[in-house]
Amino acid sequence: MAKVKSVIGLEVDSREIRAVEITRSSGTYSILACGKAPLVEGTVEEGFIRDPDRFNVALTELLQSGGFKSTDVVVGINNENVIMRYATFPKVDDDKLRNMVLLQAQEFIPIPIQEMEIDYVVAGDGVNDEDQPITHVMLVAARRNMIEQYINILSASKLQVTDVDSSVLSQIRGLKAGLVGDEKFALLNMTDDLLNFIVVKGDEISMVRSITTPDRVADSVNNIYKLEPNEETLTTDVEEVGAMLASETASSVSYYAMQNGDSPIEKIFFTTTADQSARLCDIIKDTIMEMPVIVPDFYSTYNFGLDRNVLNEFAGCIGLGIQALEV
Repeated sequence: MAKVKSVIGLEVDSREIRAVEITRSSGTYSILACGKAPLVEGTVEEGFIRDPDRFNVALTELLQSGGFKSTDVVVGINNENVIMRYATFPKVDDDKLRNMVLLQAQEFIPIPIQEMEIDYVVAGDGVNDEDQPITHVMLVAARRNMIEQYINILSASKLQVTDVDSSVLSQIRGLKAGLVGDEKFALLNMTDDLLNFIVVKGDEISMVRSITTPDRVADSVNNIYKLEPNEETLTTDVEEVGAMLASETASSVSYYAMQNGDSPIEKIFFTTTADQSARLCDIIKDTIMEMPVIVPDFYSTYNFGLDRNVLNEFAGCIGLGIQALEV
């Protein structure tokens, strides 16, 4: 019988901790535990854990009450201290590409790379205007002190951090696990402080855009993410956030079309952990009418035995776990 191994996919934002323990046996994935814990305001800010004691209390309660057993953890991060950039390099042998990327990364990252951990995903090959072969790469850079902080704090809780990954890339892997074929799609992902727009076809990533939440809608975003939102302003807040999302999406689609007129985006998947995802998606649809805008059903072909809304909410954690078990 195949050896059973499990790992916890863990996501943290300023509002909550989300975790899924997943195992693989004989090629089949199963979810062993799933849960989330709210964080007291100020516990996590700007991607950093500001109050380790409160964080550990919430984490311990989550793991104990949720029945988590594994101590191996993959941490997913997506905040203003994670920078993603689309970059192009001369094509070289695979064994030389990493050195080239690390040597030239500073040209694309607006923060000294000595302060960053740099990784990359090959986004495809092509030729430049001079017909020279090139390699497209998505750079992912995260502040080193933030990553070290997570590793140290989780280690103090007797957890072993086996990897730190991008939450948004985890969602893309989830979309590719049964939701998309050969079409070119965009992922529009909204957190409580960040907006990502990434264009993908197959294994090729052709656009990356990340913006922080505009100040003009910060209060509205804050309300729709609350466990108990202010109902008196909720409708207006959803409309304001939806209008912002529609505007930013239209801008991204327009820019991409100007650069890639012969290969347009065919559909957009909108993801958020906010409860108002369907209403926000409808507002985006009213502006982006040239292509479908969809709230996806993640892992619908997997027999995880969880409600569709739960699978969507924890899709990032599930993707982190699956990726770790495939290594």
